[in-house]
Amino acid sequence: MSEVDTVFGPIPGPIIAKWGQSMVFIRSERVGSYYDQDSGEVIVPETRLAVKAVITRVAPTEVNGTLQSTDVKILIDAAQLGTTYITTADKFEYTEDTDTITANIVRVDTSRGDKPIFYTCFARPQ
Repeated sequence: MSEVDTVFGPIPGPIIAKWGQSMVFIRSERVGSYYDQDSGEVIVPETRLAVKAVITRVAPTEVNGTLQSTDVKILIDAAQLGTTYITTADKFEYTEDTDTITANIVRVDTSRGDKPIFYTCFARPQ
């Protein structure tokens, strides 16, 4: 761990805790998936974790081949997730007005690479 991690690593947590909204991070477990013969669907086990995160809109300059203008940016500190590394197989669930929205992650950017202190998740509300 570098000096940068020691100094700046704890900063995102309190900011997200104060300004973030409550939501659920849904971890798609890759192990344990199975085919349900009755429904004809592949069942993927999920782990649900209550977290706080900040949701913003995708800026017009960020819209490209992967991102769309209707996508959202979800900012979350890594400390809330423990050793979990966010991937595009995961999703977030949050409330907007009175509706429950599920947003599939389409891109993940991290601060500090393979040992992130902060995630910027670009997600597509369903």
